[in-house]
Amino acid sequence: MNKTNAIEHTDDFYIQLASKGWTTIALIAGLAILSIWGLPFLLDSFWLSWIILLFAFVKAFFIVKLAFKQLMKIINQSHLLSHILVLFGLLISMIITSFAFDFTSLQFFAPESFKSSLNIESSSTKVFFEYLYFSTITFSSVGYGDIFPTSLIAKMLVILEVVLRFFVLVFGIANVNRIRVNK
Repeated sequence: MNKTNAIEHTDDFYIQLASKGWTTIALIAGLAILSIWGLPFLLDSFWLSWIILLFAFVKAFFIVKLAFKQLMKIINQSHLLSHILVLFGLLISMIITSFAFDFTSLQFFAPESFKSSLNIESSSTKVFFEYLYFSTITFSSVGYGDIFPTSLIAKMLVILEVVLRFFVLVFGIANVNRIRVNK
């Protein structure tokens, strides 16, 4: 059995995906924790907003690097539709969740960054869910308008998420001809 067949018919694909993706997932989680719980004790809200934007660019770089460098190797070895769907599910969930944390951080430390129905008494769970919703809507390019960015930093974060969505879309279209459906 050659290497392509081995990865297509065993759990090797998921092992490789986990080994290539864990560092990016850990980076996203670490920066989210740092921006929500660590940095507010060290910086005022003006600098914190810029640091959140910087973190978003770092995370975007690692997500693109993961997609285009590391995971291309996996796709070259496995062309199954189920593997491609898992890969895109991972990329999309990393992008949406990462930006939801960024938007939540901005809401906590620079509430004027967004116009929304949230108020000061909103629980952190509700705030995160609202911005998870906003990130999903932004990623899908629907844009209902119930939440919208008002500050420069928030607008830049939204633009960055849309650019990442574009890269994922291009990445998907570029690999459509490689997809093979199991029979």
